[in-house]
Amino acid sequence: MSMYKPLTEDDKISDVAIVTSGVFQDGASSITTFHTSSTQYTNTGDYNVDLYRYDPATNSSASVQFGVAYGHAEGSASLGLPGTAGDRTTAAVFGQFNNMINPPQTQRFKFSGLDDVKQFYALTFNRARIRESLEPGGWELHINDGSHTVKLIDDSSTNKGGNTDQRNFSPEYNIVSGTLVGGTTINTTAADEGTTIGSYGLFYPSLGSMVFNPVRLQNAPLNLITKSGSNSDDRNARLFSNAVKEGAYFSAKRQEEITSRHFFVRATAKEFNSTTNETFYTESVSGVKRVVPGLQKDPKTFITTVGMYNSDNELLAIAKLSKPIIKSKSREALIKVKLDF
Repeated sequence: MSMYKPLTEDDKISDVAIVTSGVFQDGASSITTFHTSSTQYTNTGDYNVDLYRYDPATNSSASVQFGVAYGHAEGSASLGLPGTAGDRTTAAVFGQFNNMINPPQTQRFKFSGLDDVKQFYALTFNRARIRESLEPGGWELHINDGSHTVKLIDDSSTNKGGNTDQRNFSPEYNIVSGTLVGGTTINTTAADEGTTIGSYGLFYPSLGSMVFNPVRLQNAPLNLITKSGSNSDDRNARLFSNAVKEGAYFSAKRQEEITSRHFFVRATAKEFNSTTNETFYTESVSGVKRVVPGLQKDPKTFITTVGMYNSDNELLAIAKLSKPIIKSKSREALIKVKLDF
């Protein structure tokens, strides 16, 4: 009885697909209510503010959806001065993102014409939530300052390949005023924002991060005033998180490249017509197992599982059929096994 059947290259094919899905909890592609944690405010609120889809105070399954932070190259808007006591948390945040995004020797950010920017807001998803990356052209965020709302997207629909500035991570796209409803519409391009206030920010899909320009956010139509006091606990991250909460809309999708390997497993007429299943045998008076009389001349088996083995006969994967396939000398079977990586 043959237990293994080798597969040839003619029995195998591969393909690659880009799969997108909602990035938020429960697979949602958009959320309209946002919650924060009073515990997190107390413990790490100086560095960042985490936002949830569900209220963590009342829902034990609530998980962090994304976090927002404020960074300043000189540590403004946080406690402490160079050489004095204080964590200077905004300087730590700025240094972290600057080292992660910008090439060596770069000490400032650039927002489409506005150079030498020493402060920013950051919105970041963790790696487990975005998997491979956020989808370019697949997100829309609303920001509200209490009186006015601006709708933001990225410019990947027209900025093919992303910005040409050298970064540690690419692609890099601009964050612009626009909407995805009814098809992508960009209201004002990054270049049109000018060199006085710059663009709204920068988007890094592979990092799952958006870096926002505070100078642009405090100019029309918004008036989101960022504080930058010296040795001052200004909590700008909370200011920005409140603007996100008041905007009451964030849609985003993640994307990942899935490689699929297809194996065509063939059971020909003379193969796999016997089994080790006990119901296939009966025991004689002498204790010798014999095939059930009704199956001796016309054996039948039912294929329920396909095991995938390596050359050392080590089991690597198991494919389960949705329903058994009958196999006999007059019936052949062709089963396609798909493995995703």
